[in-house]
Amino acid sequence: MGIMGKLFYYKKKGNFKRSKKWEGELNKCIRCGYCYELCPLFKSQNWESDTPRGKLLLIYGMINSEIEPNQEIVDKIFQCFYCKNCSDNCSAGVPVTDILTDARADLIEAGFEVEGTIVKINEDLCSVCGVCLSVCKYDALSIEKVGKDENKIVVDKVECRGCGLCVSACPSGAISQKEGCEITLPELHTKVSSLLKENKDMKAIVFCCNWSLFPGMQLSEYQNLVKTPYGLIVSMCSGRVAPELVLNAFEEGAWGVMVAGCPPEECDHDGNYKTRRRLVLLRNMLKELNIEPERIKLDWFSTRESAKLTKSIDDFIEKLEKLGPIKKMEITKKVGG
Repeated sequence: MGIMGKLFYYKKKGNFKRSKKWEGELNKCIRCGYCYELCPLFKSQNWESDTPRGKLLLIYGMINSEIEPNQEIVDKIFQCFYCKNCSDNCSAGVPVTDILTDARADLIEAGFEVEGTIVKINEDLCSVCGVCLSVCKYDALSIEKVGKDENKIVVDKVECRGCGLCVSACPSGAISQKEGCEITLPELHTKVSSLLKENKDMKAIVFCCNWSLFPGMQLSEYQNLVKTPYGLIVSMCSGRVAPELVLNAFEEGAWGVMVAGCPPEECDHDGNYKTRRRLVLLRNMLKELNIEPERIKLDWFSTRESAKLTKSIDDFIEKLEKLGPIKKMEITKKVGG
């Protein structure tokens, strides 16, 4: 049965039952726009259909047969990082992410192939080591037996929140996400390079957690309008800041890198614990390269602590100015033997 046949059968049988139960909540949405002001996806895409209220309208149209589901709509519904800025700031109290979760389940049941911000596994690279399972807080990854002596990692596409901790943790690079939402490692590498090329006087790159800091400051957009001795990059989680991003920043000319994450007890993904462990190891590696470990800084910030963030960055820049630029000749000599 083709996709249209599946959809006809699906609608004829009166499904979308999970989404249908939210019809009353969908009617409560007053389209005020508080949700999209704080949505990182809308910030990067600038399409109304990428806003939380836009997705609610699409879901409402589908459950009332006013809109025919298609692949483009499905891709929109599956683009969400579950930061819950929309639900937390909704003046009508609409549980946006809960509605999105049920709509996802309905669309998968309808037979659609989905991607969005969901992680995907390259089975040719995956060794099924299980590291990804240990970092996923949502049980969205599991090991499935596919043969007598063969297993594979399976992604629960409803439960995956797109936080990307598994992407950063995977030792073989077998896990990835679709590009276009400014979250993948290649996209973050590009951001690092472009920031340092645009401002030759820039001394530091600061990675800021979307969950704790984005609601209080439109960081990457606001701060980078003016020349500062640092560049800000909003990451979906501090746990997304892989060691190669830090080393890339040094290679491109940064004097230091700072990671601003949620306090340990406030992180929805426990990504800050992973970041702290990684950066401890990376600092030890820098010592072997004759690079001062103080060039990497990790600090915690609760929601809307923008003043504390500014003070912490200023202190870091002051320390970097005393250290001066990294002596690249020493790196080359040490690595190349």
